[in-house]
Amino acid sequence: MTSRLVKLLLVSWIMIGCAAPPPPPASPPPALLRILNWDTYIDPTSLDAFTGETGIAIVYHTYSNNEELYNLLTTANEPYDLVIVSDILVDRLIREQRLAVLNRGRIPNLANLDPAFNRIASDPVNRFCVPYLWGVLGFGYRQSAQRQPITSWDDVFDPARSNRVVMIDDPRFGLGLALIKLEYSPNTSDPSAIGAARDWLRTHAGRIIRFAGDDGQTFLANGEADVVIEWSGDILQLASIDPDIRFEIPAEGAIFAADNMCVLANAANHAVAEQFINFLLTGEHGAALANKTCYISPNRAAFDRLDNELQHLIQRYQALEQEGRLFRLVDVDSATYELYRAAWAEVRR
Repeated sequence: MTSRLVKLLLVSWIMIGCAAPPPPPASPPPALLRILNWDTYIDPTSLDAFTGETGIAIVYHTYSNNEELYNLLTTANEPYDLVIVSDILVDRLIREQRLAVLNRGRIPNLANLDPAFNRIASDPVNRFCVPYLWGVLGFGYRQSAQRQPITSWDDVFDPARSNRVVMIDDPRFGLGLALIKLEYSPNTSDPSAIGAARDWLRTHAGRIIRFAGDDGQTFLANGEADVVIEWSGDILQLASIDPDIRFEIPAEGAIFAADNMCVLANAANHAVAEQFINFLLTGEHGAALANKTCYISPNRAAFDRLDNELQHLIQRYQALEQEGRLFRLVDVDSATYELYRAAWAEVRR
């Protein structure tokens, strides 16, 4: 062996011996859950408890109305996992294949759902969604500012009262209430009925000072409005700290609606989203959610833990539905929805 060869071998051995060890395998990224929900519609302590129990961090965003939600789901780059969806939008999202099929084996607490509130017309067996909370759309007002209680639309727009009204900004909900007032179905596809609802609202445009997203209650709280058309839980949350605030269901009838927990088809953390759904379906956390938001829980394991007022409201809402005074919206075809959108644009003009 020549001296040159020996030198080459020695250099090779030294290089092999001095080479850095291979890096350890990369740790998997920490689990993360991205949630999109209505404003003022969660118990923050439940989010903290979930993270504390599982180590899973939560990124939590909110939206103001169904149109904003749909735009976020179809155009935004934010990769959400779990979204809280109104029942009138569930059918459309299923039809467009934007929702994932749930793995029921990972959600054993589905057994806690009360059949009376586990009703999603387009998803009756919870293949895609699970009921989150229920509410009713009605009047919020300050009792001390009214000569008599407000129980009907005639009271809201009574010429003897100078009510400043804030209307919920949503074509289906806003026009739906007007349709009920005029004794039409809030799910009608009849252009003349939709036009009549539009015209009725426009005759009272001078009283409607603002169209609000999911924050109408704030205008009542700060004195900018006398009556707000808003969801029950949002008004009852305000009433819990201000006993002068009252919520009333319109005598003519109202819209009763569910929101639902759904996992998006493109969710990066499908199993984690189902883990969170199962977490909220426990009696403890289901009750905490309802008591904090003042909405009705579909979770019968939570009923005994609900505040007395919520237990009373459950009974009242069920009675009103049996009387035919509460209506649920259903999805309509795209042409009909455009009629609602066009009519609403004229109401807001």
